[in-house]
Amino acid sequence: MPNDEFIEELLRSEGDSVTSVMGFMSYNPSIGRVLERGGVKKFQNMVLEMVLEFPRIDSTRIFDETHYSYIQKVISEYRTNNGSLVSFGQAQKPINVFNKVYVDWAKKPDEGTRTRILPFLHVPLDRINMKTIKKKYPEWYKDNIKPLIKDSENEFSLSKIDQELYYRWQTFFREKYPAKPLIFDVAWALNR
Repeated sequence: MPNDEFIEELLRSEGDSVTSVMGFMSYNPSIGRVLERGGVKKFQNMVLEMVLEFPRIDSTRIFDETHYSYIQKVISEYRTNNGSLVSFGQAQKPINVFNKVYVDWAKKPDEGTRTRILPFLHVPLDRINMKTIKKKYPEWYKDNIKPLIKDSENEFSLSKIDQELYYRWQTFFREKYPAKPLIFDVAWALNR
């Protein structure tokens, strides 16, 4: 086979390309219409950085600390399409959708890392998922979520989800099905 520098460059870039495209595919449908124009490129760069941290994650605590740092990046580096600050609930969505697609579905960066961090991953919160959980677990919802809701007219709005409310949801998912909390994301597909 002749030496082809372009093909060699493509082969070197394939891994980052897959990650970048998954970032694009996660960002646009999950939150692209809510956040500022041009945000997808920033998100693609962010996930290229984030996945480099996955191999070192070996506990829920380290995952949550890493995840939180990227939530904070979205909050500090983005604005909504109307110029408002990004809420914790809005910031979690593209990160969690990316992690689901990249780690769970695509089994990246490798099978060992996937198996190790799958129980740590957070469920992407959205209106459909939260309404479904409220319906299936009404007592839990009434006792654990309802008291934290500040705007009952927008109880399922991502813009109204703060850090405390977000972690209340994630704790529920982890306690209900510790092996793979992401199983609760299937509720989105079944109820849309």
